Amino acid sequence: MHNRIVILFLCVLSTISLPVFAIEQIKAGQWETSVKMQMQGLPEIAPEQLEQLKQFGIELPIGGNAMVTQQCITPEQAKLKQPLLPQTEDGCSVRNYHHNGNKVTGDVSCNGAIKGSGKFDMTLLSETAFQGNLSMQGTAQGMPINQNSDISGKWVKATCDANTPSYQP
Repeated sequence: MHNRIVILFLCVLSTISLPVFAIEQIKAGQWETSVKMQMQGLPEIAPEQLEQLKQFGIELPIGGNAMVTQQCITPEQAKLKQPLLPQTEDGCSVRNYHHNGNKVTGDVSCNGAIKGSGKFDMTLLSETAFQGNLSMQGTAQGMPINQNSDISGKWVKATCDANTPSYQP
């Protein structure tokens, strides 16, 4: 009888949804962001061309490579009341931006070098780490694109290096 009660109790516990872990803001300071892209519709770049670019210090985020950048997040941006990305970069804007619990979502619309639209979602793992995805469809220089990017970020330190960019939406 005791075992049945324990099993019933465990079954009931498993059906109760736990509250979403709310992360109200992230840490301000220097962040490292890694982006891995999967693009369809663009011509393939030969391995020797990729190697030449690498020799010049340019690594494209394709073929499993990640593009890693540093960004300075201001205390105001860390509150997550607005998108962390600049609204006018490459003619792109963010709409329907929502931050609820540990989720940040929104829509992206571009009318510059890239013409198209997409969606992003980000899961805040803690105040010092996130992961997410951006999907875009449209055209770039007249060529159709279908892009999915996996994005992750981690807080590096409280004080940003002098040359670390800080984007203002």
